[in-house]
Amino acid sequence: MAEEVCNEDECGLTAGRRGYCKVHYMKYWHADKSKLKPLPTAEERFWSKVEKTEGCWNWTEQLNHAGYGTMLVGGRAGKIWLAHRYSYSMANGEIAPGVEIDHKCLNRQCVNPEHLRSATKKQNMENRAGAQKNSKSGVRGVCWEPRRSKWRAVVKHNRVQVHVGTFETLAEAEAAVIAKRNELFTHNELDRTA
Repeated sequence: MAEEVCNEDECGLTAGRRGYCKVHYMKYWHADKSKLKPLPTAEERFWSKVEKTEGCWNWTEQLNHAGYGTMLVGGRAGKIWLAHRYSYSMANGEIAPGVEIDHKCLNRQCVNPEHLRSATKKQNMENRAGAQKNSKSGVRGVCWEPRRSKWRAVVKHNRVQVHVGTFETLAEAEAAVIAKRNELFTHNELDRTA
């Protein structure tokens, strides 16, 4: 990609801020700001960092420690927003305090408003993909019980562990735990499509 050249006639230096080289930028900053290119709006900056596919619209810039996109809104003294929350608010209006935005697609980098929905913390936690990282069974809610030599199925609902049962095979335990989540949960998309 070719470097942008300073907007000042016959300058030829590489453009930096607002389309001017450093010398001309400082000249117009102090003398005539009307010659400077306007800064992009928050929405323009947002869309420049989104890669649209047929399904998910992926955030291509900064990610936080949990894998969610982040962006600064409001200049240097502004607020850092999660990109998916910003996208949801552009499409649906202000988000009420305490409301979480759930990714129906389970892709944390997705900012497609069609893939997002408002949810309570409990509903957001219901919509998870797979087992915990430390799971030995690899199945969400299923663990091996060595004393009985059986698979134990458990669902956590409203901070209470609901014992589903013990099973001879991992497949039986998995089917039972999915059925129980479908009975108790409202936002477990992955279980409902399995």
